[in-house]
Amino acid sequence: MSLGSKLKELRTSHKMTLQEMADALNKQNKNSNFNKGRLSKWEHDTDEPRLSSLKQVADLFNVSIDYFFDKDDNTSENNEVAQTVAAHIDDDTPEEERQQIINFIENLKKARK
Repeated sequence: MSLGSKLKELRTSHKMTLQEMADALNKQNKNSNFNKGRLSKWEHDTDEPRLSSLKQVADLFNVSIDYFFDKDDNTSENNEVAQTVAAHIDDDTPEEERQQIINFIENLKKARK
């Protein structure tokens, strides 16, 4: 299952519209700028969220960020996500997020075994 499919599954299982999800995420973090267009792109896998945004979604739905990268998924799909996540690491990435990225990559390696 793709990351977008998992996002949509979480949202619909909580009976939320895209707008309601965006509003809840913005309320959760006053510095956020989520909107239904961005969330729709994520759900349709035409764009991917930054790790920090994905963490906010995980927090909203009370799931681990690992939920989005479940080892039961296709390994090549996980590798694509890992490459996308790695591409978003920059000098401004907080240490906590860097550690989450490292943990994610380690989980991918374990899943291949």
